[in-house]
Order: sequence, then structure tokens, then C-alpha cells
Amino acid sequence: MAVEIYSGSTGAIYIGSTAVASIRSFSIEETQEVIDATTMSVTGVAFRSNKPTFKAVNGSAEVFWSAIEPADGAGNHDDKNITSGANAIADTQPGSTEVTVNFWPTGDDQYEIGYSFPALITSRTISSSVDGMVEASITFTGTGAITKVNGTVNDNGA
Repeated sequence: MAVEIYSGSTGAIYIGSTAVASIRSFSIEETQEVIDATTMSVTGVAFRSNKPTFKAVNGSAEVFWSAIEPADGAGNHDDKNITSGANAIADTQPGSTEVTVNFWPTGDDQYEIGYSFPALITSRTISSSVDGMVEASITFTGTGAITKVNGTVNDNGA
């Protein structure tokens, strides 16, 4: 039986129905907490007994900072005018507004598998160096269950 191995170069993230542009990498982490429910044993050494409790989902993305080119086409970057759109990394700021995050490890084309969950953007770091690109790191903390979603021809998980 052959197992297909995928390249990460076609992955995508959507916040709601807006694509996060210029992605370098991303990750999703699902965790399951457990509590120790071990009791004393009179028959010798007992194995620990654990019970599941809370689940959690978190994610992060590393992106190149990008801005929408102004309508005048003069190359003037005016981030204060960026309020929406696929390149509006400026919109990915921490706050109390819940968003839906859609992660597509191999792209959102027909029959691809993705993961969707409600989340809060918990941090954003912007970094720049003289010999590199301007980059941003964004982290998400889930506020509900993660679900597996299947892509369709034009699906972005929304």
C-alpha cells in the first residue's frame, strides 16, 4: 500500500473567508488534558489510571508582512488605509473578537482536508531586520471544537 506524502508549499489559512497572504509556515496543535484517577492497590504495583478532561486547540502562522497596493499605484504603502482584504495582515491583531480560523495543510482545492475552529487571536509579533524581510508571527487559541472540513472547487472553509 502506497502512502501519499504531501508538500507543504500549497497550504492556506483563512480567517473567516479572508485568505492570510504570504504564509511561510503554520501549525495546529490539539491537546487532551488528563487527570490522575489512580487508587491504592492491595494486589501489588498498580498502573496509573487517567481520565480525559479538557481538550484544546491552538495554532500559529509565520507570514511575510504584506500590504495592499494603494489605488494610485505609486508604490506608497499606507497601512492605515488597509482595513480588509487578503493581504491585510494588519487585521490580524489580538483582541476579544472571536474569528473562525480555517487551516488547509495542502490547499483548499476539491477533496482536500482542512481543519476549522473558532478562535481568538492571542498574539502578533512583527519583526524586521536589515538583511531580511518584514515578517509577522500570529498565534490563535481555540474557543471551541476543531472540525475536519473537506474542500470543494471554490471552498475556503467559510
